[in-house]
Amino acid sequence: MSTTPRPRLDAPVDPFRLNPADYGEPVGLDDLIASGPVVLVLVEGGRADDPRVAMLRELGEQIASSPARLVLVSPGDSELCRTLSVVRTAEWMTDPKGDASRALGTLSDRRMRKALRRDGLFVVDQDRVLRFAFRVQEKDQWIPASFVWSRLSRLGSAAPPPPPAEHTADPVAPGEAELDMLVREVGRRMGLSSNELTQLATASRFRDLGMSVVPDEIITKIDPLSDEEWAIVREHPQRSAEMLGTSPLFDNVRAIVQGSHEHVDGSGYPNGLRGDEIPLGSRILLAAEAYLAMVFGRRYHDRERPLNPIAELEKGVGTRYDAGVVETLAAAVEHLDLRPDARAA
Repeated sequence: MSTTPRPRLDAPVDPFRLNPADYGEPVGLDDLIASGPVVLVLVEGGRADDPRVAMLRELGEQIASSPARLVLVSPGDSELCRTLSVVRTAEWMTDPKGDASRALGTLSDRRMRKALRRDGLFVVDQDRVLRFAFRVQEKDQWIPASFVWSRLSRLGSAAPPPPPAEHTADPVAPGEAELDMLVREVGRRMGLSSNELTQLATASRFRDLGMSVVPDEIITKIDPLSDEEWAIVREHPQRSAEMLGTSPLFDNVRAIVQGSHEHVDGSGYPNGLRGDEIPLGSRILLAAEAYLAMVFGRRYHDRERPLNPIAELEKGVGTRYDAGVVETLAAAVEHLDLRPDARAA
């Protein structure tokens, strides 16, 4: 299963109107974005037990604390939309004439042909500019809500406030904004070009796409995972790379994503690469994510949280982590003031 994410798509959006599912007065684009960015989710059909429901419910919980709006848009009736609107996760509107679908299909000042329009998710800011979008390549596939929230939070002055504490980090992931800053700073200090830094930052955002197809019962399991369950989890870097599509423009991003869980001694996954076989971007991403997980991640209780995360990384030099990366990361952490004591302050 794959999607074609579009990490940056700055294009003007033509005006359009939607019909509320409760048959109220039609709503225009200006009304939708009056108080902040709007996340528009185009849904074709959709059952009440659609696998997209969980992601959209999570996204709705995060957006509820911000000025942004989450609006589900369907051509007509949709069990998925009805399910989420009844519990007030999102607003539900219909687009029977396809006006919104055509307007949101704008790519580089060209419109996609009608036959190419698919389900998708779009973020439109208060200047009527489409800042982030992706179209689904295969039925029912969506990227994680945490990624959508991260992109929504980067819309400049129109950005919503940070999400509540319970949404700032999942059990293993650091804050997305901090990760972006840290990998860029480490990469810059290690001599990556501007283009390579962009590729690294893009990879950091898409690194866990493949987790969206890992069953919830595995992700939320409290007890130790079985060998079979671990095997499924260890497939996610490969799945994440595949979900980035086949465009040559993403070749280096795919390589970084696929190698983001490889260890320098060959003990990582999915391919057991070692040393310089692992892309530098992957080695940077592994160390940066591990550091921020120790600082931000909820899986570390106060009594267990390492007092010196850099020292913890240094213990893994030569096995998990690249020595040069850890050394550079330590300097980057000081420069960006991402030390644990700074976080506590």
